[in-house]
Amino acid sequence: MVVRADALFEGVLGLVLLFGAATGALDGSDFPWPVGTALLLIAGWVLLALCGLIWAGRIGIRALALGNGVTAVAGFLWLLLAEGWSTAGAVLVATTVAVLACLAAAQAATLRA
Repeated sequence: MVVRADALFEGVLGLVLLFGAATGALDGSDFPWPVGTALLLIAGWVLLALCGLIWAGRIGIRALALGNGVTAVAGFLWLLLAEGWSTAGAVLVATTVAVLACLAAAQAATLRA
């Protein structure tokens, strides 16, 4: 269940980045340099591919827990240390960090059970 939730989250986040960048709702002004529209589009496609890999069971739960945990910490530090955030960019990254931390904790708990 937690693996499917992870896949769905990655897919939804990928779509948010793709549609946000394509429509102009998200762009380089929402994030610190060097993030721009091109990087948002690339990240969106990578997240959609990751969604497919996770959904297909190609990534183990231990790797997911580690990846989500490391990414949550990196995102948290980026949010704290970088300048140039818009409200939309900061909310998107903060929400992503929170969800990734919860997924990592749930996946780690599954490993211990």
